[in-house]
Amino acid sequence: MNKKSSMQQDRRRVLLTVSALALGAATLAGAVQAQTVNGPIRIIVPFTPGTTLDSVSRVIGPVIARRMGQSVITENKPGASGIIGMDATAKAAPNGQTIMVSTNTSLTLPLFYKTVPFDVLKSFQPLGMVGTNNFALVVHPSVPASNPKELIAYLKANPTVGTYASPGNGTLHHLAMEKFIHTTGVTIKHIPYKGSAGAISDVLGGHVQMMVMPLHLAVPLRADGKLKIIGSTRAQREPLYKDVVPLQEGGVAGYDEDAWVGVWGPKAMSPALVASYNAAIREALASAEVKEALAKQGLSLMPGTPDDLMRVANAEYLKWVTVVKNAQIVAE
Repeated sequence: MNKKSSMQQDRRRVLLTVSALALGAATLAGAVQAQTVNGPIRIIVPFTPGTTLDSVSRVIGPVIARRMGQSVITENKPGASGIIGMDATAKAAPNGQTIMVSTNTSLTLPLFYKTVPFDVLKSFQPLGMVGTNNFALVVHPSVPASNPKELIAYLKANPTVGTYASPGNGTLHHLAMEKFIHTTGVTIKHIPYKGSAGAISDVLGGHVQMMVMPLHLAVPLRADGKLKIIGSTRAQREPLYKDVVPLQEGGVAGYDEDAWVGVWGPKAMSPALVASYNAAIREALASAEVKEALAKQGLSLMPGTPDDLMRVANAEYLKWVTVVKNAQIVAE
């Protein structure tokens, strides 16, 4: 087994362990006396409205509000690939009035930016995992390819024409494409945007040839003939979209990527507050209404303890260090 396959399997085992240990969160919550928050709560989303993270915040927010006995608002603070929103969270008072919904690729910020005003692993208190999200590599209908082998052949025959969009440096959309490039040996020019809306719009308009985007968004666009799906990024077929062939199954060896969503607070939150938030997150994820809403966002729910989230984050950071190194990306 090669090193990359081993790392992917290790990460998958960690995520499966998180799911298996979800009941452990109840033990944590019961071991520490619950604590409420003494004022309105804001959930910071470091990206634009309409993104998966934004939807997660707005879906679980009402449950958190009810559990904590306080009003809850979602505050979008996009910019610099998530740095602005994460910095606001890191600098917030650890009184429970500020928390954040974020994703795994936020861990890659120091790999892309020489100056990051916080430590991506040490400046935040994990509160709980939400779930994972499958993605898809899509192309504009004008691209003469419908599967990985055809796309690779087209790009190798036309090494100067390939372009791909992303919501910004260090996002899953960006890193997943860079891994595709490194794995297949093709050349594609990266065109970063400030958020998903502009990136998707320009791919649909044919101004950029391709991108990686959430699978649940790609499927209806494919049905409308607005784009073609080359393959999904996770190695296993998605139960809701079994006709979508994973890139790995289509011939991109060792390709297995997805995004996970977690909830964090500023460092130094009290154990009681951490336990209260973890209980609130688990309560939300157990709700039939929340399950249905997040399923529409393509999320496979995976609740767990704060320690579970920290273990996953540490493993994820090491994986992306390797991807960035292979892509020869230098921090700016």
